[in-house]
Amino acid sequence: MIGRPTAVALIAAGVVLTATALILPWYSTIYAGDVEVVVRAWGTEVVHKPGDWPAGELSPWYGVPIAITAAFLTAGIWINRAALAGAAAQLGAVGIITVLTISERGHAVEQQGDFAIGYGLVFLAAGTLVALTGAIAAQKEAR
Repeated sequence: MIGRPTAVALIAAGVVLTATALILPWYSTIYAGDVEVVVRAWGTEVVHKPGDWPAGELSPWYGVPIAITAAFLTAGIWINRAALAGAAAQLGAVGIITVLTISERGHAVEQQGDFAIGYGLVFLAAGTLVALTGAIAAQKEAR
């Protein structure tokens, strides 16, 4: 059984991994004409943007729900059940991001483009699993 200090360390490690994921690129898509769209937690970056590219391309802030869940995880170090709520919410947010990423990959393939997963999603997945493990352990310890 995992003790309270280990559970707190796991939650903290999950928060650090999640914070790192919010900085790194999540994925990129390359279309015809070498136009590359790099998606990050806080919007998109278009590389080699052609002159006729639509003005106002979609730039979602995927990082907002993840930052909120990381705040819950951090609060969970001191407040019972907050870490569990944050971990569950982050797991849900990662599920939604996974669906959107799969959809974007399908769109890239349909356009004869290329799709690459970034380190940000890898860190996000690892951070979510580590934080969830710590949150469950902290909850069991609190009983």
